Amino acid sequence: MDWEFDFTDHPGMDRPHATRSGLIRLGLTLAVAAGCLLPPGTARAASAVPAPTLPWSAHTWEDPLLPMIRRIDHYLQEFQVDGVTMDWRYSVIPSEEIRQTVVCQLLAYVELSRLDPRTRLRVEIVRHADFLLGRLDEIRSFTPFDGMLAYSLLGAYEITHEQRFLDAGSLMMNDLLAIPTSQCVLNGGLMVAMATAEYWRLTGDVQAEQKTHDIVAQLVPYQNADGSFPHWCWGSRDIHYTGWMATELIHIGRLVDDSHIEPFLSAMTTFLEGRIAPGGRAIYEEPCPGVPDCMLYYYSRATGCDYDLDSRGWTTEPAYCALLFDRQGSPKYQPVMAFLDSLEDGGTIADLYGYWPPPSDPEYPWTIADTSVVCMSIDLWVLSTAVADRVERGVPVDLALDDLIDTTTTPQDPPVLFETRPLAVEPNPAPGGCVLRFSLAAPRQGSLTMFDASGRRVRTLESGDFARGTHAPRWDGRDDAGRTMPEGIYFAHLRLDHDGQTRRITLLR
Repeated sequence: MDWEFDFTDHPGMDRPHATRSGLIRLGLTLAVAAGCLLPPGTARAASAVPAPTLPWSAHTWEDPLLPMIRRIDHYLQEFQVDGVTMDWRYSVIPSEEIRQTVVCQLLAYVELSRLDPRTRLRVEIVRHADFLLGRLDEIRSFTPFDGMLAYSLLGAYEITHEQRFLDAGSLMMNDLLAIPTSQCVLNGGLMVAMATAEYWRLTGDVQAEQKTHDIVAQLVPYQNADGSFPHWCWGSRDIHYTGWMATELIHIGRLVDDSHIEPFLSAMTTFLEGRIAPGGRAIYEEPCPGVPDCMLYYYSRATGCDYDLDSRGWTTEPAYCALLFDRQGSPKYQPVMAFLDSLEDGGTIADLYGYWPPPSDPEYPWTIADTSVVCMSIDLWVLSTAVADRVERGVPVDLALDDLIDTTTTPQDPPVLFETRPLAVEPNPAPGGCVLRFSLAAPRQGSLTMFDASGRRVRTLESGDFARGTHAPRWDGRDDAGRTMPEGIYFAHLRLDHDGQTRRITLLR
């Protein structure tokens, strides 16, 4: 029995078809195969690949996160054509290239615009989203991988309120909701869940909310005992795709309250922490403990999943791990981020830092670029997510960006909401209460309201006229009647004239 598979590497990649024989259970575009050649074992910190010299020390290291975002953004602005920056591999597989460059750039600018609603970022969103709208016929796959495309267009609507972006996103959502949930598995399924979660948040569509939870729940049997996930084959362990799926789950967890997500992320963190060498790069293989002539592998192709791709050494992988480690407070954030910093040069990042396949491999065209707009675009989105996640946790950020593109031909900008930073929650999780802090460049009218996880209004903290400057009202964990609210998930919604921002709060008791 022969099947054809769409190989997937980075988010949304449609891989060249390859035919393999065997008894395979095929989902819509995701195949899952039973059995691996190697037994599970306890990981041991030994690497077949020498780790580089540490580029930092505990006394001199400065977090490169914000400067790296600025440099990548600067580079992408410099090389824009028709409002976007494309990769040379458009001629190889147009739909795949666009999803990994334009879609990820759009997702990054949505994240950054939530933090800094400057003119240029809104222009970037409009240009990128319109570029996608003009090419939907050639970039849609009608598979779960369209989830990222829909997610990006819905994000464009959230920022700009341009109806055409919601219309396109809703059209795609109809197709995504029609895909059986059983075929929305692993990383492709989570692309659907990102879109359905955002659609529920924007429209209140209960079918989308339920599909989000169903997709996340069916991940449970796929997670290995060590916290890792496979790419294709049952039981295989893949560092790259464990990191990528953590990125997807973080996005979903910002939009819906799902009890599976935190346990998933905790176990994934433990696995990935054990796979990072002191220099920040991944350890993809090691000897089996106490078993001579045996090796344990942590990328799918080497674990008996021979039809899979070689997922070692992609330069997006450190970004996935850095996002997860930063969110989880892991000490591994520093070496991984320092390693990623050592790979980046003036905003440019190569496809791989090692493990190049031979020219006969169908992956070869996607592994040879010294300046990879694909990887740079994905990294910009993931790193921008890390900054947004810090703000939601109440961590102050000082993000500086350059404005190089011409915005004089764009519509009148919306009023700037925040002089210093948007709505932040301090602390979050909140032990009994928290401070909600925001700053205004000019007087505004609006309200700051607390809601529970079901959307029921709990407390109005402030309403009416807001003066220019910094505001820091405190929520004491009580409702309008003074009753103590139970532990759980709540949402703070700041409305200012026609603009709004929402922050997710975990209340502890």
